[in-house]
Parts: sequence; C-alpha cells; structure tokens
Amino acid sequence: MPEPGGPATTIAIISGRGALPRRVAETRAALDLPTYLVIFPDCFEDWMSDFPHGFHEFERLGRLFRELKDRGVTHVLFAGAMNRPKIRLWRLDLKTLTVAVKAIGLLRKGDDAMLRGYAQMIEAEGFQMVGAHEILGEDLTLPRGILGRHGPDEAAKADAVRAHGIVAALGPHDVGQGAVVAGGLCLAVEAIEGTDLMLMRVGDLPPERRASAPPPSGVLFKGPKPGQDRRLDTPTIGPETVRGAASAGLRGIVAIAGETVLIEPDETRIAADNANLFVYGATHDELAAWS
Repeated sequence: MPEPGGPATTIAIISGRGALPRRVAETRAALDLPTYLVIFPDCFEDWMSDFPHGFHEFERLGRLFRELKDRGVTHVLFAGAMNRPKIRLWRLDLKTLTVAVKAIGLLRKGDDAMLRGYAQMIEAEGFQMVGAHEILGEDLTLPRGILGRHGPDEAAKADAVRAHGIVAALGPHDVGQGAVVAGGLCLAVEAIEGTDLMLMRVGDLPPERRASAPPPSGVLFKGPKPGQDRRLDTPTIGPETVRGAASAGLRGIVAIAGETVLIEPDETRIAADNANLFVYGATHDELAAWS
C-alpha cells in the first residue's frame, strides 16, 4: 500500500460483526488516515457511528461502487463476521443484474471461494483488496509462545496436533479455520457458524459424549486454511474466544503465530489467566515437532 510517506489511501472496510473491523478502523484513525465503513443489513454496531459510514444492500452493488468512487476509495478490506444474504431479486439494480448469476452462485460455495469471487468482482471495478494484517501489522498478530501464565502440557499438544491436521485436511474443501479436539476425539469443526457458535456447540454436548475427555480438557486450534487468501479472511482470536473456550470446558487455545490476528492482547491474556486457560502461538514446524 502507498503509505506512509505518500498520499493517504482511502480504505473502505466492509464491516461485519465482532472486534476486528473496529480494531482496523481505530488503527487507521490513530494515524489520521481516511476510512469509510460499508455496513450491510444486520451488521451495524454502535461504535460504527464514530466513523464515516454508509448503509448498503447486497442487491445494490451499483450504488455501492459509485459511492466508493465518489469518496475516493482505492482499497477495500473485509473484516468481521457476516451472514450470507438472502438476495431479493426485485431489489437488484442494473450493476447487480449484470453479475447476478455469478453472485448468487458464489453463495453456494465455501467461505473462501465465495470471498475470492466477490473480491474479483470488486477488483474488476478498479479497487484493490487488502487484508486486516496489512493494516494492523504483523506485530499485532499472535506471537510465538505462551500468552499469560499457562502453557500446554503433552496431552494438550497432542490434541492441538490432531486439530491442526483436521483443519489442514479439510482446507481443500473450503471448511473452517478451527477445530476442537479433546483426548484425541474431534468434538467440533468450524463450519459456516464461526468460532463462537462452534464453541457454544461444544459446551452444549451432553456429558456422555465427552466421557473419555470430560471438562476441563481439549484444545481449540485456529489457523488459516492451506492456500487461504489472508486478505479476505484472517483467523482471529481475542477475549471472547477465551471466554467461549472456557465455557466449552476446554484447557486452552493453540493458534498459528504470526498468521492469527490477536484482538485486545492484554484483555485476552487476563481472560486466559483468570480462566486458568492457556493461549499459545505455535508455528507449523513446531506443531510438526509435537507430533
């Protein structure tokens, strides 16, 4: 990106729910760099009122692209969780009609394939896609090693290795960035619901389903799918992830160091310490050595 030292780049953040879009917007604001929030239905949160923003519809891509160009936007970023839309055909504008077949087809694909397709449509309009990690900087990703007081023992390392292998194996099928394993047993794989709801599912498992690995046990693994475009969907953890892991009866979290955005590091560390959970940033080579 042509910053710093050059002219300020105006970035549009297609803002979903969660802490990541706010983190990106606040990082830009701290540097006095221009940012515009694109808010689709059911994605508005109170903090968004503090930034230039506009409410848009999936069926009105023509209006969206015109506004971005009028505002001098050159780069576009996806951040945060967002439900797949139900396209209302009667609301389609002319621009959306020209790509309607492709856009509707993308909704039937996995998350990564869908986002790649929408990114290509955005780039075809002359905008450049960027990733959250490019704004936040690699120093704001999860560092290697223990975050807080607690670390994984050998049983937790074995669970992390298995969960990492599950995510790697499912990557070609465009499924999830996370998995939960306890005592070698896969309790959940992250699908379209996202990490928080996956952890709620684990927490709701009946005791007999975890008889061989009763709480507290098990590990949440988070990391990018093999070949994933990090500009479009960056693995993210934060204090809510820790609280979700605790409610699910897990021992801790292992995520890929340097490739996972860490939201609110101090709050995440405190939440982990208070819950007696570990948060550990591992490299792929380290996970291979654990196996």
